[in-house]
Amino acid sequence: MRYALLLIIGTVWGSQYVLNDILLTSFTPLGLTAIRMFFGFITLSFIILIMPSQRKIKLHLTPKLFTLLLILGAAEAAIPFTLIAYGQTQVSSSVSAIILGIIPMITIVLHTYFLKTHTITRAQIIGMCMALIGLVILINPTSESLEGTALGYIALFLGAISFAVSFILMDKVPHTISALHISRFILFIYSTFFMIVWFFTNEKSVPTEILPWAYIVFLGIFASGLVYVLYIYLVRLAGPTFTSFSNYIVPLVGTFLGVLILNEPFGLNISIALPLIILSLFIVNM
Repeated sequence: MRYALLLIIGTVWGSQYVLNDILLTSFTPLGLTAIRMFFGFITLSFIILIMPSQRKIKLHLTPKLFTLLLILGAAEAAIPFTLIAYGQTQVSSSVSAIILGIIPMITIVLHTYFLKTHTITRAQIIGMCMALIGLVILINPTSESLEGTALGYIALFLGAISFAVSFILMDKVPHTISALHISRFILFIYSTFFMIVWFFTNEKSVPTEILPWAYIVFLGIFASGLVYVLYIYLVRLAGPTFTSFSNYIVPLVGTFLGVLILNEPFGLNISIALPLIILSLFIVNM
């Protein structure tokens, strides 16, 4: 079950980075963040509305829970969405994927030294190093793709740290609270905030073509809505470190989509990276 969820999350996120590159030619980073989060909130609200079991649930917010969800929303959505969207305007997508591949390493360090409920094992260190090597082999960056601004690299690194923090915070949310209601509340707060900020800036230009809007609606429904519900379920099922490994699945899935759909060649780098990344998953969970 947990490997199936990991694959689904990786598939959704794999499509996200390609779509981000396309959409950033039509939307500003702030506009992209605001609109996709808004559509994510609409999606989860509709799901709750049509599910009688979820419709009856009320989210009782204590001051402590409200603060936790506010920080979680900033760490898992508002901050990384904005930083990564900006970073991808300055750094190539391939290098962005490699930088975000350090999220599992950051997560396991935070899990070990701040929560004191986990100990780093030799198997985990070996597994994560194997996965990162496999990621670099898979993407095979050239000297041209490594070009980018310092601010772009800093934004991506900070986005990676923010995501890692969010995995730890997800584990602190009481498991008795519906993941759907948690995700909807977070998206409501931050989509409202970003919409207001976006409205009062000079970045309100939007495309008139249908295709960019279709892409951003897809991002909102799947990559900003449903995927965060799955994230919370997977953290509760398998823990923060395992869930963070979705960042290794993302480029792997993206590459295979290119082979299957776009008829891109199945090169030597893919055949080497595939077993490395898959084997690393099992080693880390030994």
